[in-house]
Amino acid sequence: MDRRNFIKSLLASGVLGSSPLAAQAASDLFAPGTAQPVLIVGQSGLPHADELVARLERVFAAAGIDYVQARASGGELTDYTHVIVLLDRVPGRRVIGVMDAAAALIFQELAAARGAACALSTHHRFAAQEVRHCCISAGLDTSIVWSDSLADHAERIGRLYAGTLAGPESAVDRSAPVVREEPDRAADATPGSLVSFLITV
Repeated sequence: MDRRNFIKSLLASGVLGSSPLAAQAASDLFAPGTAQPVLIVGQSGLPHADELVARLERVFAAAGIDYVQARASGGELTDYTHVIVLLDRVPGRRVIGVMDAAAALIFQELAAARGAACALSTHHRFAAQEVRHCCISAGLDTSIVWSDSLADHAERIGRLYAGTLAGPESAVDRSAPVVREEPDRAADATPGSLVSFLITV
């Protein structure tokens, strides 16, 4: 598929989880039919991270994707010992992380040293009412960049990860409209950035 048309269809659909990006990553990096839960590691104390983790949980529950959750502070996520403990308890060999850039770098490097593969990595930069995303994947030659409103972004990212985990025949409702919610005032007041990623351990 022509990359320009792919990006256009990705943005027009409003449901990133139905994209060829998700299908490619799923078919390349995950065994079909796996029933093991996904570990979601969220950095505590970051309003945007809390919001995204909560939306991931809702989307996964609706799609029938089992998950377990772990919360950790920024200090814990940059501590070698704590990250190794988290990686040792991965039940299904799949981890989604939502954290700041420094913690994400350390977490992914420690996971890579243990043989982990990264399926998706997305950088989220927050402005007053908009979020700009830059996503890279093993299934694409270049990154994909797009913007969402602050009210839309968490739902779209949730569907991106759900679609990648479950594959092209997933139970994610791709016809459902994106759920718009009034952004959390605390999150709205804290521009900054986050990294989310999906790895297999």
